[in-house]
Order: sequence, then structure tokens, then C-alpha cells
Amino acid sequence: MFGQNWKLILEPEITDPALNLALEEWAVRRLAPEHSYLFMYVNRPAVVLGHHQNILEEVNVRACWQQDVPILRRISGGGTVVHDEGNLNIAFITEHTLRNFNQYRKFLQPIVRTLQSLGVPVEPDERNNLHIRGKKISGNAQFSSRGRLLSHGTLLFNSDLSRLKKLLQVPDNRLIKSRATRSKPAPITNLRPFLGQNLTLKDLRSMLIKAFLGDSPRRVSFSNSEWSEIKTLAEEKYRDFDWNVGQSPESEVVITIATPDDQTLSVKYSFEEGRFKNIFISDQRLRFLQSLMEGQPLKKETFGRLQGEIDKFADPLLKEKAQHIFNLWI
Repeated sequence: MFGQNWKLILEPEITDPALNLALEEWAVRRLAPEHSYLFMYVNRPAVVLGHHQNILEEVNVRACWQQDVPILRRISGGGTVVHDEGNLNIAFITEHTLRNFNQYRKFLQPIVRTLQSLGVPVEPDERNNLHIRGKKISGNAQFSSRGRLLSHGTLLFNSDLSRLKKLLQVPDNRLIKSRATRSKPAPITNLRPFLGQNLTLKDLRSMLIKAFLGDSPRRVSFSNSEWSEIKTLAEEKYRDFDWNVGQSPESEVVITIATPDDQTLSVKYSFEEGRFKNIFISDQRLRFLQSLMEGQPLKKETFGRLQGEIDKFADPLLKEKAQHIFNLWI
């Protein structure tokens, strides 16, 4: 159990991923430094990129649009994760010291002990993840600011793994060159099948709070002005295109397409600040699509307009080629 200087942040009615990410950032930057804090929350479905990642390399953007799943970016590094109602997010806000930086065992051991006491054969690995029989249930990352440290991670309890895989299943027809941090694929599983008891995620959260902070943890309460600051941060950063998409490192993309008339069609573009630039399409009859897409942002509305233009084509073969480009662009 942690010491007496710890406090609990628990806002179970908030499942808005942008608001919870904003709360994490606000807390690490603004909460009183004489205390450390435990924050647990559950989000409705969202894809969350690591700070230095490229959305094109990590996310099936179309699948997210189709399922109305937002794509956000967090302030810490590491790989892309999917949040949903079956995943528990756990964050620790502490002093930034050599003892804490890049050291996750202190935070993971209470989780491991609790799960092992329930009969779950969970073990940490050398990369500070938690595994059950070779399958990952938890990944972790950190962010530091002015002597404070945010260490946070996910815990897959009963997530929709089929949806998770679909949202992160990036099309393999593209060659992408960038300096972005890439996620490291790993087999995953949920905790729930390994629990002999009829535990809910809420039950597990309560057990973990007790393991970390004891029976009667001191709670953090936020003033109206503090909530106003947190909500403003959510709106201006975590719902903002320039942060979530535009922060993707610059990249060069090449797509090779086999067309219905047994020809090969290539599409090249740069992706900068969330926009498509320097577009080249090898078939000159389709190059007017370059001007339609040049400088356009990676937004659902952009591709809706492009589809509308393709639907106007009279030549069936040309229309089919254009549709191939549309389908494989992202």
C-alpha cells in the first residue's frame, strides 16, 4: 500500500475520453505537488495515439469513422491503445525522481498481487507490460513536466477485442516512410476469462483502490473554476484536429493498386500537419483528383466530398479506378 501522502481521483460518471485525458494532463501540471495521486477511469470507445505516433501507421481511420469512434492523442509516449467500457485506465501522478522515472514495478506490483490473489496467472515483462500466458493485458507509458511525473496504463478486463483489432488493423497496401514511433504488435487477452469469481470491472476497481490506498483513501475534489480549466483544455486540445491528427510526424506515402484492366496504378503523397500534400497519381486521366485532395485535411468530410465527385463519373472503368484510389487512400 502507498503512503499517507496519496490521494484518490475518482470521477466514475465521466466516460468522455477527451475530458479524462484533459483531467490527467491538468492534474500532473496543476495539482498540489506535496501529494501523489491515483486516478482510475473508464472511457467510452476511443482510439488513443501515443504522443509521437502517426495516425496513418497506427489506425484504421475508416473503421473509426464508420463506428463513430474518436481518435485522440495523449501527452505520453508509447503505442496506440483502444479504450472502451471493458478497459480500466489507471494513472499515477508523483514526484519526478530517478526512483520513479521509467520504473513501473512500484505501480504494477499491487495490481499483480491483487490479480494473483484472485487466481489470475499474471506476470510483468521486461517492457513494463502485464501478461497472462504470453498475452498482453496491460501497457504503460509516462510523461514528465516540471518535476512531476504521470505514469499511466490500460488494463483489459472485458474489452471488445474484435473491435479493438479492427480499429487498429491498418491497410497493408501502403508504403509509409516517417520518423514516428511505431506500436509493437502483441497478442492480447482480457482478464475476465481468468477470474473464477463473478467480478465486475467496478468490483476490480474497488479492490485495486484498496490495494493501493487502503480502506479510506482521501479524495480529491475539484472546484468549479478547476473544472472549467479542465473542460477548456479538453475542448481546445483533446477535441482539436491540430493536436489529435496534425501532430502526426511528417510522412511519405506510396500506394500501388492493381486496376481492373490489369494495369498498375500508383498514388504518392506527403502527409504533413494532418493534410495531404504533393500528391501524384500515375494515371493522367485521374490527376484532377490531385487538385481535389491537395492540402485537404484527414477528415471524414474530405472523403465524403471526394466520393461525391467520383460518383459523378460517366466512364465505368475510370470510375472503378477512381474508386480503388478512394478505397485505398487511407
